[in-house]
Amino acid sequence: MWYNNEANNYGHCFASTRIAVERRSFLWSIREFGTFRESVCEIPSASDEQSIMSLKFFPSSGQNSETFIRVEVCADDQKVKISTFRLYLLDISGNRTECLNDEIVFYAGTKTALFTLNFSKNELIRRENHYLPNNTLQLYCECDFATGILLDDIKNISYGCSPSIQEENLICDDFKAKKMRLNSTRVLKENLESSYKEDLLCDVNLKTKTRSFPAHRSILSARSRVFKAMFTHDMKEKNSEYVNVEDLNDDTVQRLLHYIYTATLLDLKWDSAANLYAAADKYEILSLKSECSSFFKDKLFHDNARVP
Repeated sequence: MWYNNEANNYGHCFASTRIAVERRSFLWSIREFGTFRESVCEIPSASDEQSIMSLKFFPSSGQNSETFIRVEVCADDQKVKISTFRLYLLDISGNRTECLNDEIVFYAGTKTALFTLNFSKNELIRRENHYLPNNTLQLYCECDFATGILLDDIKNISYGCSPSIQEENLICDDFKAKKMRLNSTRVLKENLESSYKEDLLCDVNLKTKTRSFPAHRSILSARSRVFKAMFTHDMKEKNSEYVNVEDLNDDTVQRLLHYIYTATLLDLKWDSAANLYAAADKYEILSLKSECSSFFKDKLFHDNARVP
């Protein structure tokens, strides 16, 4: 902008990018639940009725004769990059119990995600009068999936204000309150990071193919439901000094532990983020999955977000 033939160098521009999102909600009935082997459901696109995603529901044998239930989510359409998936168990009265709520990032070469539900087949059969009318399991599904950018838009442009004034206008009371809360947790975070870096009173090791990483059972259990199950149930890791993580490389384990102890991420690249996302998914560290998802979103849409 120009005032009195002089250019004003101070300005503020606020732009937004809208993402194309499709949403589906539907009832999924698993008939003959006591003997079923698998059930497959396809989710069609609203535009051409082609399958955009498919779901597979199947039993999986676990320890102590317990049969768990797993759900495989597959992106049939290559344009699908991110999906939010929610699954609810319905009782005979139609009341919902959430059994899965997760965000999935489909990166290059990986178009499937696998989940274990928080109830077993045995538990449902034991409560068949409550959940299995006519030997049929009823599930309610909600699915959102992003396929790309719909619109880029400039919301506001302002000139004539100094950078300091613009910053003051952008900082609201809510942000200040959050900043105070973050400062109050800084000491605790530093103490946890110190105990990790100094290997202080560690009682377990995560073992890759080439290296062992000391850690604390209590910290791992607090951050991961999978680690908690290992150390509190009748599993081999409960009484062992080692947890075998040979499917992960050293860099991924180091990044995983750094996040577990500090809730912060080391500098990420696409490959390291993909490996870390897979580890977070395996060990059910939901906050880390969310962080990696945000990284993927930024990378996927950054080049397409253009200011007109």
